Amino acid sequence: MVRFASLLTFPTPQKILRHTLIASLMLAGLTTADVALSQKSPFSVWVSVAQAQTPAQINEYARVAFEIEQMRRKNYAQAKRIMGGNVPEDVCRQQDIPSAVKGICDDFTRRAADIIKRSALTPAQFNDITRRRDRDPELERKIQQEILRLQKAG
Repeated sequence: MVRFASLLTFPTPQKILRHTLIASLMLAGLTTADVALSQKSPFSVWVSVAQAQTPAQINEYARVAFEIEQMRRKNYAQAKRIMGGNVPEDVCRQQDIPSAVKGICDDFTRRAADIIKRSALTPAQFNDITRRRDRDPELERKIQQEILRLQKAG
């Protein structure tokens, strides 16, 4: 099983989304392919969807990412309380974390996978949009616009 380094901390909004998506995809085992989310990623991309994303797919992707991020923030706050305010960036990869924090990490992974499974996107579509977002500034802009709309509506 691949473990994700940084489920509960985030220095930048883009890193938040990237880490959330990596965690939800890799730890949930939604695809047999490794997902490459940046040039720094050690993983290879094997899944490819040849079609462009529709506005509905982009909106669904943004909705899923937004829902996962809201859950991640709540989980981070719980972990922070348990650990007395000091949460290492790679908390979910740490071996010596309190069992309650380990439970939070495990629960986050399971629930993020469930959110993706309940979405209108297949795991392959979700992975494809994630990869494309990282190399397509226009797609990233559209996703961010939808996330902002969801934040204002919520």
